[in-house]
Amino acid sequence: WSWLAPAMIDRFPWHVLGEKQATAVKACYTERCLYLQFECEDRHISASRTGLNGSVCQDSCAEFFATVAEDPESYFNLEVNCCGTLHLGHGKGRQERRLIEPELAARITLAHSVPGPTKEESPADDGWVLEVGLPFEVLGEFTGRAVSVGPGTNWKGNFYRCGGATDPQHSCWSPVGTPSPDFHRPEYFGCLEFTA
Repeated sequence: WSWLAPAMIDRFPWHVLGEKQATAVKACYTERCLYLQFECEDRHISASRTGLNGSVCQDSCAEFFATVAEDPESYFNLEVNCCGTLHLGHGKGRQERRLIEPELAARITLAHSVPGPTKEESPADDGWVLEVGLPFEVLGEFTGRAVSVGPGTNWKGNFYRCGGATDPQHSCWSPVGTPSPDFHRPEYFGCLEFTA
């Protein structure tokens, strides 16, 4: 990961209280897989959701929402808490989400620095790291559209961070112009270009 330049999840459009903690995301890909790494400063690490497709957005959590080139009318939302619990949905809007099945989810690779399965806040908390390997074949099977990428491929998407119970964070990479936290807003997705 060291050779990749990070993108910063450093917009806090709904900030009220608490420290704005840094989140860096790095992304790369092969012909078969998209890889993401999130490095999150966090002085209040917490996670209580342990089931697939649970409300991990209420934990210390990193998220990636995107619209793939083959399916511009829909988007997927990949959300993973600090202990590696996954939520993955797909559809045209917030209320029309299809959730990934366990057999397909098992083919997504997750690595995380917080052991889990749950995490309570501790005075020693200072941050956590999450790494995701999302096979394009899995994404294609899940969305019902064959997904392939290469130099020049463009997606629309956004990276987000949720902070858990004490310090919600609600930060984003591409600015979101809603009065309250709302990540399900594809009209605010930024451009993601795959390069050589």
